[in-house]
Amino acid sequence: MTFIRKSIGAAVLAAGLAMGSAGFAQAQEVTDSHVAAALDAVHAAKTSRGFDNLLPLLSQQTQNKLIRLRPDQHQAIAEVVDAQALELVARRKDLDNDVARIWAKHFTEDELKAIAEFYKSPAGSKLAEIGPKVVGETLQSVKGWSDRVGEELFEKSREGLKKKGIDL
Repeated sequence: MTFIRKSIGAAVLAAGLAMGSAGFAQAQEVTDSHVAAALDAVHAAKTSRGFDNLLPLLSQQTQNKLIRLRPDQHQAIAEVVDAQALELVARRKDLDNDVARIWAKHFTEDELKAIAEFYKSPAGSKLAEIGPKVVGETLQSVKGWSDRVGEELFEKSREGLKKKGIDL
């Protein structure tokens, strides 16, 4: 699973780089309606659903860190950290707004409306739902192909070098 997450991250990075600097150079004035369109697109694409487990994960990490300091107080630590985490739940929308501002920076308001419209369609909804699985399977396929072809290239190169009198 870690490989898949790293591979997805690499694919996202590569896609961003493939867009080129021209897409990033377009500084746009971001209005409230622009951010609202971006937020609608982010929600429609279900982009932020992967962030839903961040606060529980942060809570667990905080508990673990504090319990290492005072293992004898593990129950009190768990209660306090859980209570504090519940108070921070309302801040989750801040993350969506931050993500929406990033989208608004890279897409026009009309583009965002079109993206949201697509993701609300049956095909777009399906893509949002199973897209991460498809990307994961695709990356596994790419890795398998790469491993097979890499091994073949290595062996054929060794054979070619052997024909030239170079033993490896």
